[in-house]
Amino acid sequence: MKHTGRHTGAFLLLFLAKGPTYGGDLLQRCEQELPFNPIDSAILYRTLKKLEEEGFVTSIVTTSPQNKMVKMYQMTSSGRAQLDRFHEDIEQKLQNLLYFQTHYAKQVKSDG
Repeated sequence: MKHTGRHTGAFLLLFLAKGPTYGGDLLQRCEQELPFNPIDSAILYRTLKKLEEEGFVTSIVTTSPQNKMVKMYQMTSSGRAQLDRFHEDIEQKLQNLLYFQTHYAKQVKSDG
């Protein structure tokens, strides 16, 4: 079963909580900081578009120090509230996953 990046929005908002940045930087952070990274550029930009449509992120086009046009993304106050909801949801999922891991180790591995 392949992991599909269903928490991509949560990770992007988490990275944007540190301040505005552009898509390439977000992709690089995903590649460097996530141990099991299911996020490619198509997923990243699709998720950023959805976050923007939902009002969790805003973007502006600006000029980089190298005189290139870049789209900068920034989390909104609604995005901050959504990040808090993601945190609660992930915390609950972690509890369930911990239950699975604990019982797997006791029941399946011991039968072995």
